[in-house]
Amino acid sequence: MSAWMDNVFALRRLWRARDGVAALEAAFLLPTFMLFLLGICEFGRVLWMQSGLQYAVEAAARCSVVYSASTCNGTTATKTYAASQIFGPSIPTSTFSVSGSCTGTMTVTASYAFTFIVPQLFPWNLTLTAKSAYPC
Repeated sequence: MSAWMDNVFALRRLWRARDGVAALEAAFLLPTFMLFLLGICEFGRVLWMQSGLQYAVEAAARCSVVYSASTCNGTTATKTYAASQIFGPSIPTSTFSVSGSCTGTMTVTASYAFTFIVPQLFPWNLTLTAKSAYPC
């Protein structure tokens, strides 16, 4: 056989070779899969924090009207009560603000600067807000 035919057969063998294909596919797909999985976890954390903030402001607004004589008898006590209603991470009382009086409605709002676990992958600034008003 000629050298040309040897090269053709070598190219055919190379074209049909399947050694290392799984490693190559993993090298391409694993970073994408991990980024997708991390994005799902971060999105879940955002929803969890938003739900927790909303629950806390609703509970604090209700507390400031229903238990105004004992548990939530002032702005500071209402903020402390709201911060205690968050399940999971501790949030400072400065996140919450209370306005209104018991002649109309009591309004409790929250504004929280959410930080991502890996800010290099998710470089956005995200502020979560929640608001609740409870009639007196």
